[in-house]
This record gives sequence, C-alpha cells and structure tokens, in this order.
Amino acid sequence: MDRSIQELNNVKSFSTNCIHTKHIYSLLDLPKNDESYKRMNKHLENCTVCSKEFQKFQLKTAAAQVFIPKVLMDRDLRQSFEREVVELFKVMNLNDREILKRNVKKGFLFMDRMGIEFIQNLLSKTMFKAYFAAIVIFICLRLFL
Repeated sequence: MDRSIQELNNVKSFSTNCIHTKHIYSLLDLPKNDESYKRMNKHLENCTVCSKEFQKFQLKTAAAQVFIPKVLMDRDLRQSFEREVVELFKVMNLNDREILKRNVKKGFLFMDRMGIEFIQNLLSKTMFKAYFAAIVIFICLRLFL
C-alpha cells in the first residue's frame, strides 16, 4: 500500500516537472527548419508543463518589448553617416563596379591559391615524415601504456 502511494507521488512530481523545460527557451533562437526546433516544438504540443512555461516566457518577452524604446537616428546624424559612407566608397574605389568586381575576383583567386598551397603542404614529403613519426609514437604509447 505504501509503495503505491509513493509511486503516485513520483508520477505527480514528474507531471509538474519536465526535464525538457530548461531547453524550451532555445526555440526562440533556433531556425524553424532545424531538427532540434521540430523536436522541441513537437514536445511542446504533448507536454503541458513545457507549453505553459513557454507561454509564460513569451508573455514576459512581449511585455519587455513594450518597455524597450526604438532607437531612431536623427536627420543630422543620418546625413553625416551617409556622407562618411560615400567618402569611404570613394576612397576605396567601391563606386566603380569594374574595380569592385576585379578586387573581389583577386580576393577569390588569392583564397584559391592559399587553399591549393595548404593542400600541397599537407601532401609534401616533410608532412608524410611527420605523419609517420606520429603513427610510430601513437603505436608506442598504445603498446607501453
């Protein structure tokens, strides 16, 4: 008899607490097509504890949004910012589309060369010697430890 009462208390405590409650807040940051989002959303549909907790959290964040003022840039600051951006574009030759395309192409060619050099270095004789030495050390450690 005492055991059945204890089991009922365990079921009751389990129904008021859910191990997933601490993870429901991640729903706000996850993209909707993410697998974790889908799993947590499905869990919310089935778990009243988590769904109530999530609803409370949504109400609190909505209430907090009311008190957060929207920052607007005044006209003088916006004009000053726009002038500085235009000057920066002039200095860096970003207004000329052909120069911009050429610079982007040079950047990609540089990254390609660096990638190819990196792969060539990984396949060099020196690196194969290092790989061999690492394998020998690994085998020795496995045998003696």
